[in-house]
Amino acid sequence: MRRLAALLASLLVALLPAAAAASGKVLLRAGTQDPATLDPHRFALPGEVQIVSDLFLGLLTLDAEAKPIAGAAESWTVSPDGLVWEFRLRDGLLWSDGRPLTAMDFEWSLRRMLDPATAFPFAARLYAIRNAREVSAGRRPASDLGVKALDQRRLRIELVHPAPYFPEVLASYSSPAPQHLVEARPADWFRPGVMVSNGPFMLDEWVPNSHVRLRKNPRFYDAARVSLDAVVHVHPGDAASALRRFRAGELHVVLVVPPDQLDWARQNLPKELQLSAGFGLEHIAFNVRRPPFDDARVRRAVSMAVDREALTRHVTRAGETPAFGLVPPGASNYPRPARADFAAAAQAERVRQARALLAEAGYGPAKPLGFTLTYGSGDVNRRVAVALASMWQAVGIRAELKALELKALVGEVGRGEFDAVRFQWLAGTTDPVSFLERLESGAGAMNQSGWAVPGYDALVREAERTADLGRRAALLAQAEALALAQHPVAPLYFYAGRRVVSQQVTGWKENVRGVYLSRWLGLR
Repeated sequence: MRRLAALLASLLVALLPAAAAASGKVLLRAGTQDPATLDPHRFALPGEVQIVSDLFLGLLTLDAEAKPIAGAAESWTVSPDGLVWEFRLRDGLLWSDGRPLTAMDFEWSLRRMLDPATAFPFAARLYAIRNAREVSAGRRPASDLGVKALDQRRLRIELVHPAPYFPEVLASYSSPAPQHLVEARPADWFRPGVMVSNGPFMLDEWVPNSHVRLRKNPRFYDAARVSLDAVVHVHPGDAASALRRFRAGELHVVLVVPPDQLDWARQNLPKELQLSAGFGLEHIAFNVRRPPFDDARVRRAVSMAVDREALTRHVTRAGETPAFGLVPPGASNYPRPARADFAAAAQAERVRQARALLAEAGYGPAKPLGFTLTYGSGDVNRRVAVALASMWQAVGIRAELKALELKALVGEVGRGEFDAVRFQWLAGTTDPVSFLERLESGAGAMNQSGWAVPGYDALVREAERTADLGRRAALLAQAEALALAQHPVAPLYFYAGRRVVSQQVTGWKENVRGVYLSRWLGLR
């Protein structure tokens, strides 16, 4: 039955180009995974971000270069101390079913995002809002959240500390949900034929493991400048299949090119291939809540045994940068990020120290260290996992490899049912806090390792309360150095984007966030 379902899905995807041609300007784009939800307050996967960004418009939004600009709010003011933000919504905003969209919708939606019952994976991104941390933890009611609709068009948000990155946060994490529909049909309001949205597109069709089709929203406030009639987010199965469909003319955009196809793409698709530095971190998160990774010596040894230079030069091969810190280069107001203390050592010296640490922790030829490395299925991820296992084997570590579909992987990690997991951190903003907040004890699902150190929390929170950008950066660097010394995660490399974009596509601009809203794209 699974094979039959997969065959039917592939046949359906193959028919999409012909159907698209008959229905106007339809962009066919392939991301990285099939969505589990399109609820803007529950999404967790990068592929879901791309689709939700097409369906919903927050107070602010991202332009073609992923920089924050006015969204549903046409303007806003900030108090001199940086703590009170007032937003004025555009006049005449509507949901796609014709109902008025007001400041009350945003008040309700921000409270829903932080309600512990919602379990929004990125709730911590909103902790700058007054009482947000306490509301998210269930220690205060949602009514205490520092968000208030002053009238139909004005919304006030109060912060607990200045947040220079707050516009970027709102551009990604302030999408409203239709209260009238969510409360009437909580289990399926985001399904085709039921969902209403406020963004440039509406949900038209959702076929699991095949595609999500969106059509232009005629009630979007800026619909006249949306060039596309529809967008189809295709799930091709894997990156290699997506590239084959692109070569066959069945896709306009593929967001991930397999590393082993890069040389071919450089030679045969020089105008279509887009390579760029990305603002993301590939890493290994250790489950510090159970052996063997409750021992910092073991975590350090496993991290030191990884030859990051060889990994990026011979395996990933897309211009990734070996990572010895948690925050990628180019972060805002962060000139001196921390680095692991072994970054300058030769790999042979790192290996020698790793063996010594393992011996000190009680491991050796008679008792080798063994653990399971879980990773997302796919050829690229498999190649990286195999390379890592080989590097660990050289110091006497036995790693069993376990591949899971991304939705299953996220669930397993959320339940703490893993030893070590290879994962990716993608930034919600270009602020260093987007990465460092993930290791706070109150970060919820974002803190995959379960690491909790009060001193680290105190440094990050003190930095967030500090208005002086220089002192703020110094405090964050102290926090990063503390995490790198205790190794709850092992940074591997900083992400690089490798995409192919048809020359038919207009409006495409590379950006470090790797977010490409269909609103800004068109087709020749």
